Amino acid sequence: MTRLRELLTWDLAPGLLFLFGVICLAPRLAIPDKYVFDEVYHAYTAGQYVAGNADAYVGNTTAPREGVAYMWNHPPLGVLLITTGILTWGDDSFGWRFTPVLFGAAGIVLAYFLALRVTRDRFVALLTAGLLLAEGLYFAQARIAMLDVFGTFFAMAALFSLHGFLTDGLERAPWAIVRTGLWLGLAIATKWNAAYLAVCCGLVILAKVARRPRLWPWVAVGLGLVPFLVYLGAYVPFFLVGHTASEWVEVQKQIYFYHTRLEATHPWSSRWWQWPLALRPVWYWTAALPDGRVANGFAAQNIALTWSFLPAVIWLAYRWRRSHAALTVLLIGFFGQWLPWALVPRIAFTYHFLPAVPFGVLSVAVAVATAHRHGGWARRLAWAYVAIVLATFVFYYPILTGLPLSQDALAWRLWLPGWVPR
Repeated sequence: MTRLRELLTWDLAPGLLFLFGVICLAPRLAIPDKYVFDEVYHAYTAGQYVAGNADAYVGNTTAPREGVAYMWNHPPLGVLLITTGILTWGDDSFGWRFTPVLFGAAGIVLAYFLALRVTRDRFVALLTAGLLLAEGLYFAQARIAMLDVFGTFFAMAALFSLHGFLTDGLERAPWAIVRTGLWLGLAIATKWNAAYLAVCCGLVILAKVARRPRLWPWVAVGLGLVPFLVYLGAYVPFFLVGHTASEWVEVQKQIYFYHTRLEATHPWSSRWWQWPLALRPVWYWTAALPDGRVANGFAAQNIALTWSFLPAVIWLAYRWRRSHAALTVLLIGFFGQWLPWALVPRIAFTYHFLPAVPFGVLSVAVAVATAHRHGGWARRLAWAYVAIVLATFVFYYPILTGLPLSQDALAWRLWLPGWVPR
């Protein structure tokens, strides 16, 4: 009976978390039934991939209709993943956003396993998964046909693998290095900003194998050849529609020039230091209804969670100061994927903070679990905090999913000056 209870409680947890994630993320997914924000690039290009349009892969061509453009300024893996939803459901708003929902739900499960691995605490793992789903930025990005939820999933997987490299023993190091390189390759093939993560992971691996020459060839393969082959593999459709190796090289140059010379501005752009303060989220769409109400799609961060990230991460880093593997994963996962944006001159948005969010949530979950186990007033305070987080998520659910609100109800939800359109 005890074993049965354990099976029902824990062994089914990943599947139940995935199912719960899909159920929470999928409602009103097809609304609005048009491209919003960067879907004019990513979702439109995915549809053109499905249609076999060779022009969609390169930057020297122009889309044949107004209001959209081909997405060539990122590698194609994320767009190719969006095509799987289109192939399944059709080239419409539900089809564009279907695969991000699956990755969003899978990311909840992966956050559970990551937390379980670094803490060996199922309670913390379940808290991490639940709180991540209640984080508004993560929730919003898992419901839009953009690339960031894919990159965040691959980044979590790479750091999960890195923890294994640091803890599983040298006899398993070759596979761990190759496996980590595989996930890093997938992340970079989604967005180049994963290079920050790759550098951090690479330095950690190099430091550990520096005095073990027999592992050097595995480093070359795992951190060099494997990511390159994965990245190149993302361009297989590019070659299948008739593009050449020289055109591939030119596309890589154009991606680099685009991101290093971009001088564009945007009313919802923000600076790196604003992200953990939730000062300037992104408003994806708004629609005025005939009855005077308004529907909105807003990547509203859960302030109760987001404002806790920095103190919780700093506290946990001190707590884990003697746990090398866990501390390394925490610092790279949060600071290593956030602070490099301070050096980036081009405009950025709150969603660039997304890969760091699961590690902020993990830190908060450890703090809540610690307070819970302390008992007394600490336990009551911890669960009062969790209740506030969940209540904040419920309060903001309408503008995360486009539920119609009166103008007054919307105004009540715009708590900070930077959240108000201008």
